[in-house]
Amino acid sequence: MSCKNSKNGTRRNFRLLEFIIVIAMICRVCRSFNIVQNIGSRTFLKMATDSRELRFYSQDVVLLASPEPNNRIFNRLGIETKTNGKKAKSREVTTKTDVCEFDLTEEEQELFDLLREVVIETKLKSTLRVAGGWVRDKLLGTSEYQRGRKETKYGTIRLTSKFHKAIPHTGYNTGFDENEHHPVDIDIALDNMLGREFADHLNEFLSEHGKETISVGVVLKNPEKSKHLETATMKVGSFWIDFVNLRAEEYTHDSRIPDLMRIGTAAEDSYRRDLTINSLFYNINSDKVEDFTGRGLEDLKRGVISTPLSPLTTLLDDPLRVLRSIRFAARLRFTMDDSLKSAAMNSTVREALDQKVSRERIGGEVDLMLRSPDPVGAMRLLINLNLAQTVFPIHRVLPKQYPGGIFIFTNGLNMLDSTFDYLCENIVNRPVWCDSEIENGERTLVCDDEARRLLWYAAYFSPLSDYASLLDETKANPKRGKKQNRSVISKLLVDHLKQPSRDAENVEKIINAAADFSRLIQNGFDLSAQSILLSGIKIKETKLDGGKIRTICKMGGKNVTSKVAKDPIWDHAMEFRLLTSKVLERIGPLWRAALVLSLVQSLVTLKDDFEYTIEGDVFEESQDEIRQGLIQQYDTFAVALQKIGLIGIWDRKPIMDGREVKKVLPKIPKGPIFREIMDEQDSWMTVNPGGSKDALILHLQKVFSSFM
Repeated sequence: MSCKNSKNGTRRNFRLLEFIIVIAMICRVCRSFNIVQNIGSRTFLKMATDSRELRFYSQDVVLLASPEPNNRIFNRLGIETKTNGKKAKSREVTTKTDVCEFDLTEEEQELFDLLREVVIETKLKSTLRVAGGWVRDKLLGTSEYQRGRKETKYGTIRLTSKFHKAIPHTGYNTGFDENEHHPVDIDIALDNMLGREFADHLNEFLSEHGKETISVGVVLKNPEKSKHLETATMKVGSFWIDFVNLRAEEYTHDSRIPDLMRIGTAAEDSYRRDLTINSLFYNINSDKVEDFTGRGLEDLKRGVISTPLSPLTTLLDDPLRVLRSIRFAARLRFTMDDSLKSAAMNSTVREALDQKVSRERIGGEVDLMLRSPDPVGAMRLLINLNLAQTVFPIHRVLPKQYPGGIFIFTNGLNMLDSTFDYLCENIVNRPVWCDSEIENGERTLVCDDEARRLLWYAAYFSPLSDYASLLDETKANPKRGKKQNRSVISKLLVDHLKQPSRDAENVEKIINAAADFSRLIQNGFDLSAQSILLSGIKIKETKLDGGKIRTICKMGGKNVTSKVAKDPIWDHAMEFRLLTSKVLERIGPLWRAALVLSLVQSLVTLKDDFEYTIEGDVFEESQDEIRQGLIQQYDTFAVALQKIGLIGIWDRKPIMDGREVKKVLPKIPKGPIFREIMDEQDSWMTVNPGGSKDALILHLQKVFSSFM
């Protein structure tokens, strides 16, 4: 019996060996005729419509070229080499139809040479691949992958936006035209070991060459926190390197946590990724770029966002991918594939996004969208794909009787679009108040990434704030606690998008200050500003030796004396200074963002008022004249704020602190009266720039004589 079983087993083994030999011969013949160049060929993967089917593909299908011996070692670690100083070589990219080149920097070349040396000297059988974003961004930095980008005289077309408006090119970093293709962090995927194992081999190599080892940070896998792989992190030269194994994974239907995960092949790893453009590898061993899906390079060249597998399968495996696809479309200014759009609009995807993905991760993607070069396109896609109400659950922060509807989001999109366009105009034709950097170090809005990001939030959510202000249920009520009395903006940003409370506060500050600026302009403060400019009124602070500050006040080119200070024009200017200072003290460095939002709100209202029929030429001319006049009002107002020394007033220190005030007014009772006295000091300092301490004391003693 045992002999018979032995014969059967031998026969099965022989048949298996025959099968393997036949498959190997087929692969070899296919390769010789260039029929199959990578596992991404449709010949091998036409049945791979679901990630679960990829487990049937063997790693043996992918035969990688053995690296040639290389004596270069990473010289920044101090290891001498025979080829240091050579110019970095261009890397060949080979797919079924595409061949192109991209350049490695000298540091990148040295890093990869080092890693090859580690593999060779330690006799590892590992294939090292740089994964995902680094490869994508390196290719996007080449001319071949920018040929399909639409250009106008103003810049790159905003492909994700409704009217395909241009994003201007500038000579400085504004965030609108920033170069997104200079990767610093590098992810290296391993095909036969964990990341920490290779990190140990790297340190062993360095130690044997008499060099200092590098500390390794290991992030353990934690599926509940969406961390499915163990990662080893090292800082090699100027790069932060994440070593991680290739993976194959499968998901259950009611969870985004894989129920099966193992070290996979490069093909399996590429197909389980979110997008084809993120599935590319740079094979360090063979010095080539690999496109296992067969579509990554083509999509990158065409500027298309698509998924390796069927879109619905990819999105349901990880619903966050629907937001990532939108974010990459906005960041790279690509268009989304039609089939991906259809899958994104599937109600099952919305439900999965709402139920499976944490609010922290959703909020993180939203924040990255608003940091992208095309935040308008990102928000438009959220609305058009019916994802806005899932991403921004305003029904949970508004009263129960809120009827719902999309108008808040469409109005917010209109406000964001108009704000974005106005800043684009500022880049091409900069107004006087944005013409140069302020001496106290303040940055103009188009140069301030953080202020601009907060402005996008404020513009998009300003219609929601306006709507909520009309509801009694959303107004502060002393009977409710502090947390319940928070605004709808704070609840949405902090509770449902998990943004820092400070961001929520700043967004609210911008919205509220914009309303304050609008009221000032409507009350004729632009005329007061014009009077200030025509009168040549200037207030400027200069630092003297020893840190003391001297305030210089001029009107009509002459220093302001006690006699001039009684002039009605000066007196009116100081009244303007006092009232506007209150707004600036509340908004602080974000005043530019608030003023822009105020202007854009006025421009949008103006546009709505012109929605009636007039002869084309007359209509265009009339609307443009009124629009330019409105912009001029705000420009005059902003320049006046600068001329009278209000920029930076929010950091101004009082002449007397609380202890000194109590000495001057010894009978001050406890309670809110003390705050009132300090506010009076602040107001006096504003209308008496450069005033002395003695003059302030006399003023306070006169106003609060009962406390002496």
